[in-house]
Amino acid sequence: MTEMRIGMHVVFIDEHRRERDALLTAIHGDPQGRMCVSIRKPATELTEEEKASGEWDVDSHKPPIYAYKQKDGMNEVDYLEPGKHWPCINLVVVSDNESAQDQYGRQIDERHTSIVHWTNNSAQGYCFRFADEKVDRSAMQPTIS
Repeated sequence: MTEMRIGMHVVFIDEHRRERDALLTAIHGDPQGRMCVSIRKPATELTEEEKASGEWDVDSHKPPIYAYKQKDGMNEVDYLEPGKHWPCINLVVVSDNESAQDQYGRQIDERHTSIVHWTNNSAQGYCFRFADEKVDRSAMQPTIS
């Protein structure tokens, strides 16, 4: 899996750990699963040349703690570790009931928002996986009794 896209098939794992076919309707983050982090350095490490360039902006702490690299008035970011930091998504669950069809095809049962990838979920339910992915339950955090 390299990139998420609206309309793609995912599998919703409900609160009972039952897997259900679903369609992705919104992506709340980087669709390639990369971590987005601001380019920063300790404010004390800024050179006089960097301070004068206008490319760095210090935070509002007194004294400043970090300086952030700027471009067009926005923090520049690095994208780290693709495929390891999947964002939350919204999805619609396709009905399990084969008779729940109309002229457009199978009905949808439910809509869910802010669903996390199974690797980011300690509850082992109410999450999603990609259709071609297998859930390794041993990699999930254990439930607390």
